[in-house]
Amino acid sequence: MIAATSGPARPAGFFVRTIAYLLDALLLSLVGGAFPYLVISTGNTVNSSSGSAGSGAGAASVFVSLVYFVLFWSFLGGGRTLGMRVMGLRVVHEDGRRIEILDAIVRWIGLWISFAACFVGVVWVAFDGRHRGWHDMMARTLVVHA
Repeated sequence: MIAATSGPARPAGFFVRTIAYLLDALLLSLVGGAFPYLVISTGNTVNSSSGSAGSGAGAASVFVSLVYFVLFWSFLGGGRTLGMRVMGLRVVHEDGRRIEILDAIVRWIGLWISFAACFVGVVWVAFDGRHRGWHDMMARTLVVHA
């Protein structure tokens, strides 16, 4: 339990958040990258002209990402993905409470938007006074040291 005199939790900076996300991305690439091929049996899932996986595999990977982040970011996962646990971070609502599932979904959608805008929304963390990316602003969340 945090003492009342300890003040608000310290926001996590760009580099520690990046390392935590890279750890999550590595895990998801191993699990999410293999998952579609284990559960989708459509015969030939590789496009012979481009060598890329079929759209079913891509959709399944996006779904794995959604489930992973929403579960871990929400109160169900204690606000901490596996990468965040390793780096000692937690995502919380701006008022300090754990985030709900809907908040986590909004944050995940915001993360995709942040990536789609040439990563500007993610790099924003390095320049914002409270170290918030666009996805944090959309979901009204903060990433803090746990």
